Amino acid sequence: MSLKRQFFKFVIPSIIAMWVFSIYTIVDGFFVANFAGEKELSAITIVVPYVNFLFAIAIITGVGAQTIIGMELGKKNRDEANKVFTFILIFIILFSTTLAILGLIFIDKIIYFLGADSSLFYLSKDYLSVIILFSPFFIISYAFEVLVKVDGYPRTAIIGALSACITNIILDYIFIDKFKMGVRGAAIATGTAQLLSVIIFWIHFRSHKGYLRVEKIKMSLKESIKYLEKVVAYGFGEFISELNTATIVFIFNTFIMRYLSSNFISPYAVINYMSLFANSTFQGVCHGTLPLLSFYHGSREVEKSRKIVNMSFALIFVISLIMYAISFFGAETLFNMFLENKSMIESSIRPMRIYALMFFLAGHNLFIASMASAIGKPRYSIIINMLRGSVCIFLALYLCVKILGTKYLFYGAIISEAIVFMLSIYFYSNIKKDSSIYKL
Repeated sequence: MSLKRQFFKFVIPSIIAMWVFSIYTIVDGFFVANFAGEKELSAITIVVPYVNFLFAIAIITGVGAQTIIGMELGKKNRDEANKVFTFILIFIILFSTTLAILGLIFIDKIIYFLGADSSLFYLSKDYLSVIILFSPFFIISYAFEVLVKVDGYPRTAIIGALSACITNIILDYIFIDKFKMGVRGAAIATGTAQLLSVIIFWIHFRSHKGYLRVEKIKMSLKESIKYLEKVVAYGFGEFISELNTATIVFIFNTFIMRYLSSNFISPYAVINYMSLFANSTFQGVCHGTLPLLSFYHGSREVEKSRKIVNMSFALIFVISLIMYAISFFGAETLFNMFLENKSMIESSIRPMRIYALMFFLAGHNLFIASMASAIGKPRYSIIINMLRGSVCIFLALYLCVKILGTKYLFYGAIISEAIVFMLSIYFYSNIKKDSSIYKL
């Protein structure tokens, strides 16, 4: 198989899988907005960061384990790869269950922390309480989707993700439109879809088609901590990357509630859906190339690694052009799909077009961070993602509002990405100079 064909064999399923995971949120928003109301859409948007947090937890474990497993398979250490796989599966089950229990105990505090006011609190709680019950399946499903690919079955990742997506759409229609269950129906549909994907991926691993097996392992506490530290170290950059989705929404929600009003949360939800779709596409490229880069880094095939990096940059640039074109020319159509208030739609078109400028830089920032994780340089990835998702975006929004005024709020996104991009290029040049990693 040619390298180019192998590249797209991994990247396309990853993009589709990431689309599917983003579509969960978008489809819920579409059905809620059209069959429940814009207030209900705002309530979901308020608690969306918690859902993103669940995916971030799945990524730190899934991607961290994927990186280690990919390197071990590249070195022909299959027993070690299976040991890591079994360990991470046990850890995910225990951790996600504990997280769900804590979420239910502190649900009121979580909702208030996310910014819900009295008009949105109970609607947000209806949605989030169900999501928390299903949260272990959110985490396990996404981690399995990542690990199925490093096991050599990217098509299985597509099957599992698409099956869940179709299930979610059908159940959204039944629960929200037919049964009039509102936000609770949307949450049940999404949770059930995640459960289905877990079942599909588990069947794959139990069939013993690939390299990975669930084995009996005996590990001391010290050894368990050692494995966990490695997994977290390799996956932390990607964890921050996904957590950025949550923090960016949270920060924008906070600024909108403080400097505008809760009425603008629903238009921002639409802007966020477009941003979510674009960033999911970029992350699909990143996650698709990550197992390849890890494998070829482990096997010391430098030329193949270089070509994968170049193909990734080219593809990300093309995607950024497409996403911006959709946002610029299709803004009105996108808002009409979710909102009914014509004056609100007209006033929201310009902010979307401004916000979408960040697509030209976001994909490159994400890929450089992901590449750093894949080749065992997680420090670069952590710095890029932490600045991108919290420090820079908060400062950019704050300065835009305080210096230029509230109508310039959405310029903060491109300003933040531009600052991070300069740092990313610096890190990338360091990677190129380090011949022990790549001779790019």
